[in-house]
Amino acid sequence: MNGWTKWIVLGGLVLFLIPNRYRLLNVVLGNFMIRKFAVKAAMGIPALRSKFIQGAFRG
Repeated sequence: MNGWTKWIVLGGLVLFLIPNRYRLLNVVLGNFMIRKFAVKAAMGIPALRSKFIQGAFRG
């Protein structure tokens, strides 16, 4: 692909994915193994882990 074609394809892909990002996320995280990996990766980030734990056990 030449330079212009790459940018046009990339722009079209972005224009498709932005409005459908939550639908795409639901499809991807519908898979048990991918969801398990995503949660494990998120819990490895200290700021996300503390925010989640704080929100989960707040009375």
